[in-house]
Amino acid sequence: MQKNPFPLSITLMIAALVVSWGCCGLSTIATQVPTEAQPSYPTVNPAVSAPNSWLVMMYEDADDEILEEDMVSDMNEAELVGSTDNVTVVAQMDRYEGGFSGSGDWSTTKRFLVTQDDDMRYINSTELADLGEMDMGRSETLKEFIVWAIRSYPASHYALIMSDHGAGWNGGWTDADSGNSHGMSMQDIDDALSGALTETGLGALDFIGFDACLMGQLESMSTISPHAMYAVGSEETEPSLGWAYAGFLTALNNNPSMNGGELGSVIVDTYISQDVQVVGDPTRADSIGEGITLTAVDLSAIQELNAAVNDLAFALADTDTDTIAEARAYAQSYTSIWWEEIPESYIDLGHFVELLLEGTNDRAVEEAAQNVQIALQRVVINEKHGSDKPASTGLTIFFPNSELYGITFDPSAGYSDMYPDFVGRFATASLWDDFLTYYYTGEPFDPASADLAVLTPAESSRTDFSQAAAESAPQQGATIAAPNAGGITIEPLTASTSELGPRDTVTLSTTITNSNIAYVYYYVAYYDETSGSYLTADQGHVEPGDVKQVGGVFYPDWGNDPTISVNYDWEPTLYYMSDGNEANDQFAFFEPTVYGETTTTDIYTVRGTYKFVDTGTEMEAEMDFNGDGEFQGVWGFTGDQNTAGAWHEITPQTGDTFTITEEWLDFDQNPDGEFVDYIGGTMTFGDAPFYMQAYDAFPGQYALAIGVEDLDGNTYWEFIYVTVTE
Repeated sequence: MQKNPFPLSITLMIAALVVSWGCCGLSTIATQVPTEAQPSYPTVNPAVSAPNSWLVMMYEDADDEILEEDMVSDMNEAELVGSTDNVTVVAQMDRYEGGFSGSGDWSTTKRFLVTQDDDMRYINSTELADLGEMDMGRSETLKEFIVWAIRSYPASHYALIMSDHGAGWNGGWTDADSGNSHGMSMQDIDDALSGALTETGLGALDFIGFDACLMGQLESMSTISPHAMYAVGSEETEPSLGWAYAGFLTALNNNPSMNGGELGSVIVDTYISQDVQVVGDPTRADSIGEGITLTAVDLSAIQELNAAVNDLAFALADTDTDTIAEARAYAQSYTSIWWEEIPESYIDLGHFVELLLEGTNDRAVEEAAQNVQIALQRVVINEKHGSDKPASTGLTIFFPNSELYGITFDPSAGYSDMYPDFVGRFATASLWDDFLTYYYTGEPFDPASADLAVLTPAESSRTDFSQAAAESAPQQGATIAAPNAGGITIEPLTASTSELGPRDTVTLSTTITNSNIAYVYYYVAYYDETSGSYLTADQGHVEPGDVKQVGGVFYPDWGNDPTISVNYDWEPTLYYMSDGNEANDQFAFFEPTVYGETTTTDIYTVRGTYKFVDTGTEMEAEMDFNGDGEFQGVWGFTGDQNTAGAWHEITPQTGDTFTITEEWLDFDQNPDGEFVDYIGGTMTFGDAPFYMQAYDAFPGQYALAIGVEDLDGNTYWEFIYVTVTE
């Protein structure tokens, strides 16, 4: 169904936006692995005579329309180096039926010995087997690949690289052609690694790498810690081009005596900057690099970090909840894998701790937080992040709001992805899941219940963690409530005028009372007389006057007075998505999703449906723009919009389309009104980038509002109505 309130005959005056391209800065930290933190893992394969031989195993789940072409490109990039006397590279790749048609256009699952080849158009490696259509989203498939590779190509060092969609503790690795839309949870990956190492008799892999989104998480790294010595993962979503395979494979060949930590550090160093798809194009490299993260981790230090987080969890259970709620709300956060109403719940662990130290006067919390910082520095070997993620310190942790806590902890909610079940090893070792239950239900927890031993190689074969999962779930009938939600009062709005022209300004004024204020917004909706509905037209942040900054992340400073006076000036303006051709402009709702130092550094998101021109496949997607109106990228969502899924950057091809989702307040089914999505206009990708285009608002009635978001992510609104004249 489509609604369109805009008369085609209206002549719209264009308020041109200045488009400027900025360069990003990549921040990198690198430390030597401390002698005392060296992993105490068994010798991997003493039977191999060559001490510096490596086997690199690439598990390439390319059975996905978004990623298939990019993962084929990764294979071609690996072929630029190929297998050598010291480094053997094998791959198992499953491709998508009806997607990318290049490089033979096969869609089954094949195994390759990756051989040297300079042709970036075709995979020319030695094909070892065509396995037919395999479900790469099954833990058994992953286990079989690892066992086959290790037995077929024994070496003294082993690296496993897993590529596909990632979703943090939810796992990833879906398989479209097999009908597996969920893929592997982290528990499934844990089971596969445990089974493979048991069957091959290895103590541990030297290295595990997740060339996938959102896997740089304490929960994920804790899950794999008994199975490998070092790892690499990204806190944020990854750009579509993935890792720089030729760069780090060249380095490994030049120095095969490196350990898994040094390999991980090289992968971080070469990420983006040495990718063959951007080498020689620094402008593109800078643009892509603005939003990236990547972290190399010493898994032998994960146990110590979990111990420090456990102490922090216990200290937080006895401190002021305001400090905790503010740190959660303002911590550096990363792309949400849940629906848009849920606040981002993957937050940077180091930045969260830094915010706690900024806000607390509790000595126990201070000491515990400082110990987490020290332990985190020992875990992180090398870390890189772009300017859009300034407070990234290497690893995220899951801190949901009250609604998401209930969905992911309470089995009675009927949701399939239960946090404690999906990361059973972490739930057994950690008190974090128990703290979350205490924070939202008040149920006490025992600090002696954590079993840190499950994070060690000696416990690699253990796979049953059901007891810990059951203990961290809320008791049946427990009331789930956020300690810092609600209680906000917004006085009735006043407007300086009830009628204004397209170049006039109206001032909205109100008073807000409460100490739980996270953000304040303005909101604009146009009333369509024909349908009797309101079209959401604009939204943005109301600035407090003062802005705080911790770790490069900015957030509003509302002061200590529980009563806040708000005044906001609105000049009648609407925004369209444009490609430079006025005839193609389409109305769009640009929703604020990132709070910047100034309005120009805010990030705005447009929801919609992406359609691939070659196949006609459609998927939920989002397009991001900065406050200057510049296009930042488009991301596709693999999964149901009402459940967890995985985001990944889409590389648009000429002819692909983005159909904008419009948000309407309807009264058809609910007399109090409810927001409903409708199909909006469609933009077609071509040579010109999209950007945000401002227009004078056309005549009619508008609902204006001031909204207040509390520290739990709930927003409350107060409305007033004005008329815009000719």
